[in-house]
This record gives sequence, C-alpha cells and structure tokens, in this order.
Amino acid sequence: MRRAAVFLAIAALVALPGAALAAEPFNAVLTPEAEVPPVTADGSGTATATISDDATSIDYEVTYMDMTGPVLAAHIHFGAADEAGGVIFPLAHGDSPFSGTLTEADFTALEGGPQTFEEGLAAIRDGMTYINLHTEENQGGEIRGQLRELPDTAVAGTQAPIADLMPVLLVALVALAAFAVFARRFGYGRA
Repeated sequence: MRRAAVFLAIAALVALPGAALAAEPFNAVLTPEAEVPPVTADGSGTATATISDDATSIDYEVTYMDMTGPVLAAHIHFGAADEAGGVIFPLAHGDSPFSGTLTEADFTALEGGPQTFEEGLAAIRDGMTYINLHTEENQGGEIRGQLRELPDTAVAGTQAPIADLMPVLLVALVALAAFAVFARRFGYGRA
C-alpha cells in the first residue's frame, strides 16, 4: 500500500504541470475610431489570437467587412490603446476571414518595445498590442483593435470544452485516490 501511495503522489505531481498549462485566448474588436488618429471609414472587424499552451506559437483569425479597398497589410503592433506603435508581428492577410500561426521566427524586435518573442507574448498578455488592417486609402491603418484577454471560461462566447478540463479533473482524481490510500494506511477516520 505504501508503494501505491507513493505511485499516486508521483502521478499527481507529473500531471500537475499539464493542468497548469492552458492556451491563452485574446480578442479584439476592429474599428476605424480606434485608429490613432481616428479615420473616417465604414469598416469593422474582429480578431482572435491564441497563445499556445507551451507559449511557442500564436494562432490568429481576423474577419472584416466594408473596407475602402483590399487589405494590403495586417499586423500586430506594440502600443497602448491611445498610441500608434511599431509592428512586432506581420499577419498573413487576404480575403476575410484570414488566419495563420506565428512563431518566434515571425517576431520583429522593436526599438523601445519588445526585444524577444517572449517579451512580445508578455506585451500581448499585458494589453499592450493591437491588430491593425491597412488599405490603400488608409495606409496608416483603417481599422484597429486592442488585443484583450478572454476570461478562462470564454472561448468565442462559449464555455471551455470538457476536454480542456480533463487535466484538472485527472489531478483531482489522483489526489483523492492518494488521500484515500494514505487515510486507510494510517488509520485516519477511525476512532
């Protein structure tokens, strides 16, 4: 029984890091009014960016409509909501919707801003990045939106799927089993 308790404790410790890791979702609402300075246009859009659970990539998807022309460039910029900042990630763009995956190889260091991929991820987490779509008519940007973290249970407006909760449930089950073995072995609960 002692071996079983040790085994269960080790299994809980091994499973714990997997439970602590989770993808980090962010979203943005893209509007012309968010541009610095604001532009006069009718375009709008939304964007999602998800940092992978191992923090080695960012998956993104951008939708837009009613632009003054084709989107000529799209980026993740470094900057607060009320300032224009430099590009740290180029986005592969095209017709709406467009999507892709960014890695360390896509990161561009920015003077006065993030110098590494990890610092770029930290800037996203800190709300210091925005997505900007550029057109011929509005080369500085036509629609823009600050990336904001989604709550843990929100992924595109729904609750997290049960598969995302499995590591936590596994850890809880292993911990309960280890406690039961420990209690039985050492007589907890007996008078």
